[in-house]
Parts: sequence; C-alpha cells; structure tokens
Amino acid sequence: MNPETPLPDTACYCSSLRQASRYVTSFYDQVLSGSGLRVTQFAILSRLRPGAATVSQLAQSMVMDRTTLARNLQPLVREQLVQVRPSEQDRRERLVALTDLGRDKVEAILPAWRSAQARFDQQFGTERGAQLLATMRAVVDSGLHESRESPPADTD
Repeated sequence: MNPETPLPDTACYCSSLRQASRYVTSFYDQVLSGSGLRVTQFAILSRLRPGAATVSQLAQSMVMDRTTLARNLQPLVREQLVQVRPSEQDRRERLVALTDLGRDKVEAILPAWRSAQARFDQQFGTERGAQLLATMRAVVDSGLHESRESPPADTD
C-alpha cells in the first residue's frame, strides 16, 4: 500500500467505534426523546439506582473523566434528579445520589429503554448483542489506556 494513500475509516478501531457509538447513541436518544433525557443522562441515573456513589466511583464506572461527569451532572442537579453532597466519611469527596424524583424518572423511562434494547436485539440478534457487550467490556477492561508504550519509530 502506498504510504500516502489514506487508510479507509473502517481500518481504524477508534473511528469505527466512535461512528458506531454516535449511531447507537442517536438511536437511543430518539427512543428516549419523550423523557426529556439523553441516553448519557439516563445511564448516569441508572448507575445510581443501587445507591449513592462518589464522583470518582461514578466517573470510573462510566469510563468518563471527572470534568465531563460534572458537566453531565449539572442538568440532572438542576432538574433535581440527583443530589450532590459531601461524603460523611471524607468531606473532600462528594457523593452523588438519586433523589426520589430521579428514581421515579428512571422507573418511568425503563420501558422505553427496554424497547430500545429489544429493537437492537431484533435487528442484530440476541447472541450477537451479547457478544458485542462482552467485546466492549473486554475493551474497557483491557488496560489498553494504561499501556503508554511509544509507537515504533519510523524507519525509512
């Protein structure tokens, strides 16, 4: 291959994953549009269903940096769907918790989310969907982000 020939987008894992992510996010946002929430906001609320989490724990579970999470939390706090307060164990750490209104919102949105999940399974197959979930989890758990090896030097 000529080094000056651009690689097709499909040859780049990152580009392909981002394209798929934008496509699927748009689909879920469309399905959830009647709720007033975007899928990222719903995902945050869903992560808090079992109980409160520190900002760091929530950011880690969402694979999101704390600044991005803080930006995503702002409308949820404004709409009184979540509460952010200092931790009783460590006042420097902040806890994020669902409010009663937030819990009700999640419960109200779950049928639409389940419908989106079912449509995805119908389109791609339950087995392929499960494989896709496993593959994406493996990517997140791979440690790739932590391996900061330098790329090989150009040897012309």
